[in-house]
Amino acid sequence: MKKSPQEKDKRQDVYNVLSNNTATLHKDLWLDNGIGSAVWSNNNGSARYNKPGHHTLSFYLQGGHNTQRIMNSGNLNGGIDKLCLMPKDHHSEWAFSAPFSFFHLYFEQSHLQNFAEQVFDKEGRNIELNERTFVDDPFVSQLIRQTMLNQNWEDSTDKLMLSHAQQMLLLHLVRRYCEHSITKSLSTGGLSAANRHRVIDFIEANLSRSFTLNDLATLANLSDFHFARMFKESFQCTPHQYVLTRRIELAKQLLTQSTGSLAEIAQLCGFSSQQHLSSQFKTRVGSTPSVFRREQS
Repeated sequence: MKKSPQEKDKRQDVYNVLSNNTATLHKDLWLDNGIGSAVWSNNNGSARYNKPGHHTLSFYLQGGHNTQRIMNSGNLNGGIDKLCLMPKDHHSEWAFSAPFSFFHLYFEQSHLQNFAEQVFDKEGRNIELNERTFVDDPFVSQLIRQTMLNQNWEDSTDKLMLSHAQQMLLLHLVRRYCEHSITKSLSTGGLSAANRHRVIDFIEANLSRSFTLNDLATLANLSDFHFARMFKESFQCTPHQYVLTRRIELAKQLLTQSTGSLAEIAQLCGFSSQQHLSSQFKTRVGSTPSVFRREQS
């Protein structure tokens, strides 16, 4: 699913059902690993999912108490911070009568299988996502609210963190919500010296460009998840934090040595906009780029 299901002939996919319904899409992101994230809101109406071609994780951000899953055994009501898991090829009907907003993560069965094989060295064909409706999960709540929703989905640096957060969600699902779940502890260890140099050289040469977690992982011939873990072992920070620090340092250098506009400097440092540069710069340096430049001059 490297592109939105809207761009493919899968009329029953959850994304398409919502797009063709009363739901409002606020933002979405489809990374090169094929996993999609989206934030939606809805007000009233209904939705029916009939054998979607992908798995869906649904998390309620606001409202939802008047949202029901219609079931033969009795309807279930949602609410804020409730989690639903809708596996591929499932059937479900939903009715809603009040405003609510929600986060969706879309992923394929192959993502779970590859994750089990690459991370846990276990045969992935038997991995099966269990269906869940309106359950509480503090880990998912914290990861979505404090990490995924706090990133700029348009910025190449923040996409590194979003990709890593997706991997953490998959790890959690494999460990907690799958048949034949895996609880094996993860091995520790950092990147080899050769891979450290290879990755750092790539980052330094491409600070002005957009690149992904998968691009970095490929350099080390590792899965995205393994790479992110081993990178943190080696550098005591995530790839996202490292790249952001290097881009801020480059911005400080350009602000001191050049007369380029803030918009030009933001582009040269790989930020999506002048506003995003200013926000990240102030958070990490303590002053805006304009004030920093004035003080240095």
